[in-house]
Amino acid sequence: MTGCLFCQIVSGEVPAAKVFESPWAVAFLDRFPAARGHALVVPRTHAPTILELPDPETGGLFEAVKAVTRKVGDALRPLAFNVGWNHGAAAGQHVFHLHVHVLPRYVGGGRGVQALGGGAAPEDLEAVAEAIRRA
Repeated sequence: MTGCLFCQIVSGEVPAAKVFESPWAVAFLDRFPAARGHALVVPRTHAPTILELPDPETGGLFEAVKAVTRKVGDALRPLAFNVGWNHGAAAGQHVFHLHVHVLPRYVGGGRGVQALGGGAAPEDLEAVAEAIRRA
């Protein structure tokens, strides 16, 4: 897609510190890393979020995420990882080309992705589950 920074990185128009390439995805180091080895894995196909990525390509994207996580782990030996993505502006997505963060953790005490939420009122879990199943 014209004007998309990550499409330009995938095509080679914009340089990046690439660490992995496959037929489905490209991975490169984040230019504003939250930790040493913080990598982004992007599908070769432009898709703003996971919902727009064609179903046949999701498996290849997550195979790349797995490979990059393994490579970063083997190279840098972090204690753990946070792996995930920001889905939409309200979640903190700034580049609207799906990208999965592979974020090495070098110190313990991480609170996990649950710490990102604002909490929720206690509800009947079964009623919420039923609403999701019906959607």
